[in-house]
Amino acid sequence: MKKILIVEDDADFQDIYTLYLQGESHEILRAMNGREGLDCLAKTVPDLIILDLIMPVMDGEEFYVALRSRSDWAGIPVIVASVNEKLPRKIQELGGLAGHLRKPFGIDTFLEKVNACLG
Repeated sequence: MKKILIVEDDADFQDIYTLYLQGESHEILRAMNGREGLDCLAKTVPDLIILDLIMPVMDGEEFYVALRSRSDWAGIPVIVASVNEKLPRKIQELGGLAGHLRKPFGIDTFLEKVNACLG
């Protein structure tokens, strides 16, 4: 069983991702914004992060920059799932992104990307 952190401010998307991933027997951790995501990381390190970009308090770009600045978190694979077609410049510059899914996307596409990241 793998731990997956969902950092997403839309409760409906969180529920959909959780439903998809629990069907694959993964443990799901949830955060409503980047700040909550960082708080969650301080308690447990997931095997994968699903990250939205547009969120209140701390957006996905700020979260990604903070994540990649810590050596103990820098290797965690991240899939950005966003309505944005183009990734923010800072995320592109930092690199290391495991994937980018543009909302809306199908369950097969989502699970394929997740399973590829988890090996």
